[in-house]
Amino acid sequence: MSRFSAKVPISRFRSSLVVSILAALIASFASIQGASAHQPVLLTASASDSARSPILLDGTVSFAVYATMKKSKEVRYFRFNHKAGDRLDLQYLIPDDPLMKKVTSRNLPKVLLIDPNGREEEIKAKERTYFFEPYGGKGYFYISRISTPAIAGTYTVAITAKRSSNVVIAVGVKEIPGDVLAFGLGGERCPNQITGETEISPARAGQLLGMSESEAKLCASINGWGYRVGKRDGEDFPVTKDFRADRVTVTIVAGTIKEIVVG
Repeated sequence: MSRFSAKVPISRFRSSLVVSILAALIASFASIQGASAHQPVLLTASASDSARSPILLDGTVSFAVYATMKKSKEVRYFRFNHKAGDRLDLQYLIPDDPLMKKVTSRNLPKVLLIDPNGREEEIKAKERTYFFEPYGGKGYFYISRISTPAIAGTYTVAITAKRSSNVVIAVGVKEIPGDVLAFGLGGERCPNQITGETEISPARAGQLLGMSESEAKLCASINGWGYRVGKRDGEDFPVTKDFRADRVTVTIVAGTIKEIVVG
């Protein structure tokens, strides 16, 4: 049986999955067999820029990443992190629907896996194994499956369409809630990086409110900001009194950023 399923929704589905989750689209892909559910992530048009594509903070946690491309050469990216000693698990799937089931292997989207060292590997079609998921009444095809030791760092997946296409990339095996960092304007979105930024605006800093601690720390690092914890769960931490316009100081409650100031 497959480990990838959307039969049961994740009850603790964080609003900081700041990529859009469209229930109708997910329902059209339906579920894939298994007792547990991958957390769904839908790649929007903003994911056409690798630097602004979502990051799955822990690549061992199970996610189902949905990509819909309307025309040839459209690209969608996403990223995921691994630590030393992790195992990389990835599945390339397509739904058995009128759009995809007749697409030949040569016309399927090209999927590239780029490791933390920049080495590219094309995830080529190695199978077309059909299975039926009874709960949603839908069929699916495995196109390729990978399980291999991971390199510590950030992996990038690039999906390039050759025609109008729907695909699913499943990542990870741990059926636990996971964090996703996405980019753009608005609450719980990591601000897009500004080259040469020397002063963090309160508005940009405020976008970290509501993020998990791991999301906020990663976002600050990507933007080149200094980051420190001033208070956690009611406990004050000793911090220097010097003011720095390129640093944020956060207050954390139950693993979530509740207050943030520049300085």
